[in-house]
Amino acid sequence: MIKFKNIFYFLILMVLFFPVIQNSTSLVKLKPLKGSYTLENKPVFSLEHYITGEYQDLYNTYLEQHIGLRPFFVRLNNQLAFSLFRIAQASYVEIGKSNYLFEEYYIFAYLGRDFRGKEVWNEKVGKLKFISEKLKEKNTDIIVFLAPGKATFFPEYIPEKYDPGRKELSNYAYLLEKIINNDIHCIDFNRYFVQMKDTSSYALYPKTGIHWSSYGETLALDSLIRYMESLKQVRMVDFGYSEVEVTKDLKTPDNDIAEGMNLLFDISYYAMPYPKLYFHEDSATYKPVVITITDSYYWNLHGRGITQRIYGEDNFWYYFKSAHGDKYIEGQMVQDLNVKEELESADFIVLLATEGTLNKFPYGFVEEVYDLYTQESEDKYVIDEEEIRFIEQVIRNDSVWFEEIRRKAIKLNISNEEMLRRDAEWLYKKKLENESNK
Repeated sequence: MIKFKNIFYFLILMVLFFPVIQNSTSLVKLKPLKGSYTLENKPVFSLEHYITGEYQDLYNTYLEQHIGLRPFFVRLNNQLAFSLFRIAQASYVEIGKSNYLFEEYYIFAYLGRDFRGKEVWNEKVGKLKFISEKLKEKNTDIIVFLAPGKATFFPEYIPEKYDPGRKELSNYAYLLEKIINNDIHCIDFNRYFVQMKDTSSYALYPKTGIHWSSYGETLALDSLIRYMESLKQVRMVDFGYSEVEVTKDLKTPDNDIAEGMNLLFDISYYAMPYPKLYFHEDSATYKPVVITITDSYYWNLHGRGITQRIYGEDNFWYYFKSAHGDKYIEGQMVQDLNVKEELESADFIVLLATEGTLNKFPYGFVEEVYDLYTQESEDKYVIDEEEIRFIEQVIRNDSVWFEEIRRKAIKLNISNEEMLRRDAEWLYKKKLENESNK
């Protein structure tokens, strides 16, 4: 009996001390955690932080994050949450029917729960139309590329708690209508993927990932190339695939949601297709300068070097914030570029968005670029102060007109004099515009 107790106590001690041993020796090879997280550095001791207790808190956090076997315990906790309660311990992840995985904002987008409003889209599309016409003068074409959304493609797997039968007006539906009505170049792969769903030879979407399949993005890129060729009346790189490998050995990013959940055991999934690509070109091949402004849907094409072999310049502006491409230094920000010069030197500007990020589309592009061109238009006029004062006096002498000035000033919460100046300048510029158009 004593011998059994000793063995039992020894096993308990081993369990308690094994994380320490693992931390020192890495005796057990563990699969690293996936996803976005930051490990705290070991805090530097200071008497001031020790007295306040801040040092102890930081050290506790550091120990918790660096304890041996931590990846195993995290995966064990996540597996229990998934298996027992169907809870995903990962941000925005939703477990759908038959364990199809979604990111929640794609579900909201499909159901119209994140609709920004008609006024917002009317203004954005109006500005985009203006920008498109300005850039067309420089032989630069803007193409809106609507990438597919997983919730639109797999609505039958959306959990019932979202009431999937109750759909409202969505950003996608209203934006598409406005783009078509304004004759803005557009490719709609959201609708195209749904149309191909039952007839496609290969899977267009993975079960446990959020992005389109390699096969799906190959079809999309091929269509984009043909669209560009039609707009410019040129012949670009002959791009396609010779064969397709179908395997359950999933490649990035076909299992990206499941990997981010950090489970002990894989969620069941089906085999995915991986085309073997070819690129044919000759001395007459046209390779355009392209700026693609988009979200993560473009990372795979850009990161694998596919678009670099098709475009003369493959410039990727991630969310219109960071610039990626051979001519940019690492960490280059779009705000540090001469945006107007970059846009006007490009052959195509591709504004790519999937349904899940349409509520952010086009990522500040239309506001900034619209301001660039309208400010330029305003700066070309030299204000004649004597003429402005004359117009102001004409307005003052008209009681009805000046009352309108007063009402607008109240509405904008500015002084009567500032409102008077604004209207006088506007009239002055309109007069100059009319004279220049004669």
